[in-house]
Amino acid sequence: MIGIHEIEEAHTRISEIVGATPVKRSYFLGDLSKCKVHLKLENLNLSGSFKIRGAINALLTATPASLEKGVIAASAGNHAQGVAHICKRLGIQASIFMPARTPLVKAEPTRNLGATVTLSGENYDEAFSAAKAFQAKSGGHFVHAFDDSMVIAGQGTVALELFDQVKDATTIIVPIGGGGLISGIACAYKSRFPNVKIIGVQTEAYPSVAKSVAAGKIVASTNSRTIADGIAVKQPSSLTFSMIQKYVDQIVLVTEDEIADALMALMERDHLLAEGCGAVTAAALVKLSHQDLLAPGTPLGTSPSVVCIVSGGNIDTNLLQRITTKGLLRSGRFMRLTCTIEDRPGKLVEFLNILSSQGANLIEVEHNRMFGMSYYDEVRIDVDLETTGRQQQERILGALRTANFKATTVA
Repeated sequence: MIGIHEIEEAHTRISEIVGATPVKRSYFLGDLSKCKVHLKLENLNLSGSFKIRGAINALLTATPASLEKGVIAASAGNHAQGVAHICKRLGIQASIFMPARTPLVKAEPTRNLGATVTLSGENYDEAFSAAKAFQAKSGGHFVHAFDDSMVIAGQGTVALELFDQVKDATTIIVPIGGGGLISGIACAYKSRFPNVKIIGVQTEAYPSVAKSVAAGKIVASTNSRTIADGIAVKQPSSLTFSMIQKYVDQIVLVTEDEIADALMALMERDHLLAEGCGAVTAAALVKLSHQDLLAPGTPLGTSPSVVCIVSGGNIDTNLLQRITTKGLLRSGRFMRLTCTIEDRPGKLVEFLNILSSQGANLIEVEHNRMFGMSYYDEVRIDVDLETTGRQQQERILGALRTANFKATTVA
């Protein structure tokens, strides 16, 4: 295992390339959780995530001879960009293996940095296997995304910055994929401030670390789907698992809808663009109780000072659009109505006037004479509306019923 000394050395080593990322106070999340909340903005890092810290430290500590045949890495996307950035800076060829479904926002910037990108497999673990097979043939230097003490030390530099930025921190919430980030942060905090509580977050789709801690041994997750692709890792390494067992106080699982809601809240309320793995800490915060946020032995009246690590901001715009649309539907700010009306002059105007009287914002209307009607003199109307919430939607449906329009909502 590494210690605080190695993390401090890493901080000195990488600080000329990666400056300290900012911290933002979130009053919105603070009001929801009834505590002081700070967001550590690793989404604003040089490569759009914290991963560049570990990549730089690992490559700057490698011997020149080991780098002569190039650098190889496997990544869900963010580690790839970190490796590609420093390889370009050092003039070294990088060969990166990514899952086939890696978002373009992660794959293309890696190519643009001069790396050779190979899309292979359905997830990180399958891309990793392809990368190791390539290494066996080429003899290049492999930089693991998390199973590397120098990578972990580099990720731990996040904590050293927080020591100065949030001096009263009582709780740090950190995403967990393979475990490199939380291992470094937890090691640094427990070495310097052992009473600070470290909470890890995984998705319900990839809960390997939570299950492993409960079982006392590494338990692999099965392949699944998640919008938090940056932490879609089937299992931790023995190194990160041992550090998590030693230093991490609690692990929380979040659902896909909770991640999506947190992502939208960060975007709308805190004006931040986060990817799924960057939003999981905010998702965990709002589902934890006040007592959960306090370290054991802390007086009950204490108000926690929480730091949520926003680990990355490299989100695919198509995915962001789908998350936003579903989020608006789920929160009652968007609705689709279907109604069959009599096909005669004035009836459509009457229908639309009712919607207008209820203050709904009309987005789109489809007047369909071909499908959906139950009789010859009827027409189906499909309407998309922007609304303020569930209460307004219920008022709209009630007003339509009063006027004898039988409208239904479409999920």
